[in-house]
Amino acid sequence: MILYLGFIDWNYRSWMRLFILLLGFALATGQSRIDGQIIDKETGEPLIGVNVFFSKTSIGTTTDKDGLYTINYISNGRYELVVSMIGYTIEKKSLNIFASEKINLDIELTPEAIKMKEILVTNKSNKQWKKDYKVFKNQFLGHSKNSQSCKITNEYVLSFKRKGKILTAIAKTPLKIENKRLGYLVTYYLDEFATNNTFLRYDVDSFFTFFYISSTKFTRYSGESFFTEMEPQSEKQKQRWIRNRRTAYNGSLRHFLTTMGERFDWRYNMKGNRPQERMDWLLISGSKYDPLVKEGFEVYPADEYRKGNNYRELLNDSLVWVAKNDNELMISFKNKLMVRYMEEGEELNYRINTFESYSKPKIFQTSYLKLGKESVVFDKNGRYFEKFMIEKQEYMGWERVGDQLPFNYSPTDN
Repeated sequence: MILYLGFIDWNYRSWMRLFILLLGFALATGQSRIDGQIIDKETGEPLIGVNVFFSKTSIGTTTDKDGLYTINYISNGRYELVVSMIGYTIEKKSLNIFASEKINLDIELTPEAIKMKEILVTNKSNKQWKKDYKVFKNQFLGHSKNSQSCKITNEYVLSFKRKGKILTAIAKTPLKIENKRLGYLVTYYLDEFATNNTFLRYDVDSFFTFFYISSTKFTRYSGESFFTEMEPQSEKQKQRWIRNRRTAYNGSLRHFLTTMGERFDWRYNMKGNRPQERMDWLLISGSKYDPLVKEGFEVYPADEYRKGNNYRELLNDSLVWVAKNDNELMISFKNKLMVRYMEEGEELNYRINTFESYSKPKIFQTSYLKLGKESVVFDKNGRYFEKFMIEKQEYMGWERVGDQLPFNYSPTDN
């Protein structure tokens, strides 16, 4: 009996050791890391407290007393590494990281003189600034429920310039944004912002403010962002953030591109460097197993939605094709592509802010995509990095920074 118990105990401990080793191996497989040192370019001295992060993610760190940094457990894919410290010129490095890769990347930062123009807090001097800021906030953060929960806590770093009908904005230091509905603190390094959508119809004493949005209006902005998760005050708040994040992801451009990547993998088997269509694809396409159907998307090319017929696109046509790297694809189409997300309806705010409050919100979301060149590369996690190369119109375009999630967000996160 004693020998039997000892045998069981030995097996239990052995299996636990094996389980831990296999778990560690599984976690490490496909994961990469970056190590390096950040120094002052002029003095060669290591810099302490430098922010090193992947743009549009929550993955990052700061340098230690020796200027050293490490970022572990990096999944495969394309990233924009950002290195930032007040008093120095920001540095950016585009990286394409493969499985189990170890990268050593030392970076020199160039000192930069800070020139902050003081803003006088008087009614006279701030009247135009306040008006411009109101336009900026609505065009940059957006009008959705998520956007309305956002607050820029250091708005005073912004300055504005008007040239004709175009309003531009400059932020001398990163914008600090609290998104209380999604549970993120966002640090946004604004590279550029321009809009001609500055027509504001409002009465200062009125409760309502309306913004006009039409096809002749545009808003363009770009920058690098870093997400930090807020600490929930209760389990109820945590669960609410999980639901809101999932809703923000649903129907987004990233959701659509991820679905197209999954669909490509369902449709094709790779034979060397060439994809070969599966024999059973025609049975899968349009069925409940088709990722487009499963995820709730309907896709129409320009010639189809103009006909007005009820046609579910992509039965035998492919919008995506292989790219140079294994984890990436290219999307290509002519004119505009209509993308309809059927699993969620429009927000009431969408109708109000497009002057269509007379009609009820639709039970689906309709967006249009337009490419800035013949084909655009994206990875199978739905991320793309070429500025302004995918123009979003209608519903996707209406959702702005206030609806953004970090690129490392997964709908399975909990």
